[in-house]
Amino acid sequence: MHLHHPPYHLSLSREPFTFTLYRNNQPLLTTAPHPEPALEWQLHGQAARIQFPSAALTLTLTENTFTVEWRSKITNPKSQISNRFPLTSHWFGLGQLLHQLWPLNKAMLAESPLITSDNGPTGLSCILTPALLSADGLTLLAHSWPLSIGINQPPPDRRRHKWDLSPEQAPFDERPWADTEGVGDGHLTLAGPDLRYDVLLADDLPGAHRRLIEQLGKPTGTPPAELFSRPTWTTWARYKTQIDQNVVLNFAREIIAHGYPYYVLEIDDRWQVRYGDLSFDSARFPDPRAMVDELHRLGFAVTAWVIPFLEPASQAFAEGAARGYLVRTPGGEPYLVRWWQGRGGLLDVSHPAALEWFLARLRALQAETGLDGFKFDAGEGVFFPADAVTHAPLTPNEYSHRYVDFVAQHFALCEVRTGWFNQRAPIFFRQWDKTTNWSRANGLRSVIPGALSLALTGYPFVLPDMIGGNAYAEEPDAELMIRWAQLNALLPAMQFSLAPWDYGEECDRLCREAAQLHEAHAPRILKLAGEAARTGAPIIRPVSWLAPHDERALLCDDEFLLGEEVLVAPVMEAGARARNLYLPPGNWRDPSTGETFGGPVTLENFPAPLSKLPVFERLGSTT
Repeated sequence: MHLHHPPYHLSLSREPFTFTLYRNNQPLLTTAPHPEPALEWQLHGQAARIQFPSAALTLTLTENTFTVEWRSKITNPKSQISNRFPLTSHWFGLGQLLHQLWPLNKAMLAESPLITSDNGPTGLSCILTPALLSADGLTLLAHSWPLSIGINQPPPDRRRHKWDLSPEQAPFDERPWADTEGVGDGHLTLAGPDLRYDVLLADDLPGAHRRLIEQLGKPTGTPPAELFSRPTWTTWARYKTQIDQNVVLNFAREIIAHGYPYYVLEIDDRWQVRYGDLSFDSARFPDPRAMVDELHRLGFAVTAWVIPFLEPASQAFAEGAARGYLVRTPGGEPYLVRWWQGRGGLLDVSHPAALEWFLARLRALQAETGLDGFKFDAGEGVFFPADAVTHAPLTPNEYSHRYVDFVAQHFALCEVRTGWFNQRAPIFFRQWDKTTNWSRANGLRSVIPGALSLALTGYPFVLPDMIGGNAYAEEPDAELMIRWAQLNALLPAMQFSLAPWDYGEECDRLCREAAQLHEAHAPRILKLAGEAARTGAPIIRPVSWLAPHDERALLCDDEFLLGEEVLVAPVMEAGARARNLYLPPGNWRDPSTGETFGGPVTLENFPAPLSKLPVFERLGSTT
């Protein structure tokens, strides 16, 4: 049986049942054989309906979309329908992983529920989209829930753990595993009680991105211009919870004394007595209004860290519980969920009155202290219990969506770190807390592929977390700080917390130069931000954007394009003073030397002393 919509056609095989999607007679996507026999076939125009003993399948092919819909005939909610596809192309997207590999074929992601996660046991992280984009121009966009996904799954002898979001976790740098030995199963797997997904059809990766944006939408606006043009400074990595009024003011004065550009100063964790109460700790912050006024006088906008958790001993918990504004257990009591600072109640984001209550308290804090906005942390679906009771029914990922949607509706000067179908939000999405090392396992090497994965799935306003990482287990050295600042210099936004001047005079000077380079490119970044809001085009793009069929470009995970006019190739290897790099088609100029290069070309051992960020401008560009 065949469905035709030139240049595409769909071929169905009965025994064993498979289907293959072709473009110009070249296979693009093939399912692994279905384990059950097909009992009945029907063809209606461009749709085929096939009956199996345990499920019904409908396949529809239109001009630019192939739709697959499986409906289970089994009432057992634990029964799973599974589709497996050989990974015959390079695949990208999905969102944020802890061990960020590019393309996704290089990873071994064990099949697990696709839930926005904090430090997820299989490697899933905070911002996820059930969309995968291929170099062949396909976008696989899933719509059904619950949904599990596996990519190039590890062999049984490596499945040492229960892959079910339990506390039992693989080592951090093995989430997901890198398939360095080629032992993964070589398949993309989707599974759920029912299964519905679209395969959006285009010619290449940029086309696949455009098709996805048509479905998900583009941002309704842009964040404030100053968030793009000047760095944000936050107290977290340098001070952790050891903050008070003098610490905040002295940090601000140090930033100014060292000549750095700045805009926002974030007051992070432990400004309040109890989590959930939106009032400053009077012992640490005796006069928060005077502090904020002084920061304003110095030229800072000021934000404070906020979470949706409420400490049981807090006044907010008592009030929220009495009003029915917290997520509840099946027995009707406030659910005490575990988060990284203990246990607490969880704001019911499905309850309109609960959100109004939360908003009124945030606005009251702003009126009292002069705060300009907030850093909204957490909100991941992993914190939403499976048996939770809410005002309106919620899935775990819908919790993330509603939390971010609330933030985006009411606050422009903000950041969030989770997302589920929040592509329309005109706010910054922060990458998960970075680890202070050079690695792909959430360290420096993860920043570019992570930012590009978010960009490809419709999040152009990426905040790449703190320069130098969070210093949880170890401090950076000067070289790591410098290379991290250089990498971030031409990303959409910069965020400092660790003070470069703490790592020596050279580190101070070169990090300041990176921040000034970011300022110099702010007009270009702002123009691209406006384009992202108008068309959905990402601000930063993989180099394959200009070479969609060049294998070198498709595998490149350590460079990026700023628009289509600037290529950035940071150094991300300790001790390196040169690097190999790829230039896509076009004529490219190194602005530091004036030397020009014709692409596509690989430049070997390109000089990159500690003071240099390799940057190239495309000649003949109109922007």
